[in-house]
Amino acid sequence: MSLMSTELLQDTMDFLSACFKEGKPDAAVRQEFLARGFEAKLAGLYEQFQRSECSFGYMAEQLGITTWDLYALLEYLDYPPMRRSGS
Repeated sequence: MSLMSTELLQDTMDFLSACFKEGKPDAAVRQEFLARGFEAKLAGLYEQFQRSECSFGYMAEQLGITTWDLYALLEYLDYPPMRRSGS
């Protein structure tokens, strides 16, 4: 298991433990998992994009959003929506 996978698993376990202690409703937990899954997928695709391993359009398609929405999202998150120079 990679270091990133191990960290993600530990983060998930910590999150679940906190949810159970707080007595969060199932719907809130499911919504948080969806958000975390999207964020993890975005981060992985963004890394691939920065290494020129995928296109901007492919990244948007995999996330299920338009390229315009992806551009706006990346700007909102302060991720440069363009590849780093030298890539």
